[in-house]
Amino acid sequence: MNKKTKINWNLIIRWAGTLLSIGILVYLFRQIGAAETWAAVRKISGWRIAAVLGLVSISRLATWGRWHTLLQVQDVRVRWQDSLRLTYAGLFASNVLPTTIGGDVVRLAGAVRLGISASLSAASLVADRLVGMTGMALMLPFAVPALAAYFKATAAHRALQGLGAAGFFPAFTGKVKHAVGKVFANFGYWLKHPFILAQALGYTFIHMLAVFLIVKVLVEGMGESIPLTKIAGLWSLTYFISLIPISINGLGLQEVTITNLFSVLGGLQPSTSISLAVILRVIWMIGSLPGAFFVSGILGGKRPSEPGMENNDGNTQD
Repeated sequence: MNKKTKINWNLIIRWAGTLLSIGILVYLFRQIGAAETWAAVRKISGWRIAAVLGLVSISRLATWGRWHTLLQVQDVRVRWQDSLRLTYAGLFASNVLPTTIGGDVVRLAGAVRLGISASLSAASLVADRLVGMTGMALMLPFAVPALAAYFKATAAHRALQGLGAAGFFPAFTGKVKHAVGKVFANFGYWLKHPFILAQALGYTFIHMLAVFLIVKVLVEGMGESIPLTKIAGLWSLTYFISLIPISINGLGLQEVTITNLFSVLGGLQPSTSISLAVILRVIWMIGSLPGAFFVSGILGGKRPSEPGMENNDGNTQD
């Protein structure tokens, strides 16, 4: 009996979104001009590139520190070498591999093979995401002045008023509250360990500061200037828009978002914004390359290291 082939609409939408976003990015390149964009890139000096690569390393290590801290619960003690390998493997899967197998899936598979329970591993990844999102959400108010000025100067504020009058925002707010409630129900264990959460949030702030400084160093290297607070606000907007699951690993979507937000709201030249977007994509990929040594082994069923994990009494488990 022939079975009907099940259509993976999620995969189709992601690939379609990716291709559409890349197409828009190419269109923006053509509109701005490749020569003008390349001229902006050539202004960046060697010491700025070195500084950016150093900040990328700090950002990656802070991301690892956050997850490693969240794993230190119950009676489990994960070796820092193991969590570092898994973090870089996840980053490589997210930023380099053109696949829907995300970095969290890679980290989950590796953590389970270390002997950590699947439920605890999955919960730690949810907590990791939530702490990162919390840090970014705290930066959103810095985007309000730029957004307010833009909406006031355009017809967009009239559309927003219309949506509010139609009851859109109350309904949307209700759905958000429901989703947040479900998330925090799964987040309850870490809420009982506020010190661990505070440490994880501290690592998040280090990661975000490194990212914001990367943007500032690159923008100033291309001959323009933008306040660090505005970078924080615009980057947080970029972060949340890039979470929309319509492309593979945010490819294309993130670049289009950066190009538009930093030029329209940030006041940068379009050539600077699009150069920034492309350079950042390349930098994230370079900063994730160490994971190439670990990701194939994890997906192939090997343990991230030998031995795998230490428990609370100092014994080593495979």
